Amino acid sequence: MICHGGQWLNLDSMEQANAPSSSSYFDMTEQFNPDVKYGEFTDPRDGKKYRTVELKNGVFMESYTVFAENLNYGKMISGGSVQEDSTKYCYDDDPWYCENGWGGLYTWSRAMNFPAVCDSFSVASEKCPNKFNLESDNEEFNGKYYFVQHQGICPEGWHIMNENEWVEISEKSSRDVALYMGSKVAGFGTNDYGLSILPAGYWIDYGNEHNQFYEIKVQSNFWMPQQADSDLKAYMTSVSRKNFSRNFPVSKKYGNSIRCVKNY
Repeated sequence: MICHGGQWLNLDSMEQANAPSSSSYFDMTEQFNPDVKYGEFTDPRDGKKYRTVELKNGVFMESYTVFAENLNYGKMISGGSVQEDSTKYCYDDDPWYCENGWGGLYTWSRAMNFPAVCDSFSVASEKCPNKFNLESDNEEFNGKYYFVQHQGICPEGWHIMNENEWVEISEKSSRDVALYMGSKVAGFGTNDYGLSILPAGYWIDYGNEHNQFYEIKVQSNFWMPQQADSDLKAYMTSVSRKNFSRNFPVSKKYGNSIRCVKNY
């Protein structure tokens, strides 16, 4: 892990050097685990079908149902453009990645279904009046961000995977998340539980001309519904073969992946 451009990043220089360009695509035949029983969900907004998987026998929850694919909702725009309603980035500005399992990459405000200004100002401020619904039927969970079921840009009845659900995944895989939860595509993992995490890379925002798509085949970042102490940062989960990090604050203008969880 090194500090680059003011951000802490997990890097693997050899893997990054071998990262494919948009003209070098992946064999997606092993994206899913054939021994896992998947469900299917059709997003009524655009008709896209997603495989789902039920993760059972958790540490804190008996079971919950998760998209076994990254969300791929919206129209592609070029990396670094301001994301408005129903827009996304695709790795390398190439629609192949969005349409072949890798999914869209979203800024934090877009992922939360907040206006783009919320990438620059604090939630519940004058400029960004949007708020999370922190109410819960369970008094023990009331007001705690790591349990919040925030829909964001997930379909109705689903929410952005929160910190507690990532804890469940890390505990179930003894924190070796990439190995047990990672798809066999690009040699990321064994995909024992069928979650099929792909090393989808991300769009990195340095705040200068060096912004770029980064680390395909190396790691994947997922937004969580939590703002960091800084108005300009929010928390994500980072999964690579060598590291698993929760509560990792980065610029809200990063383009990260989204996993949706069925409300419970």
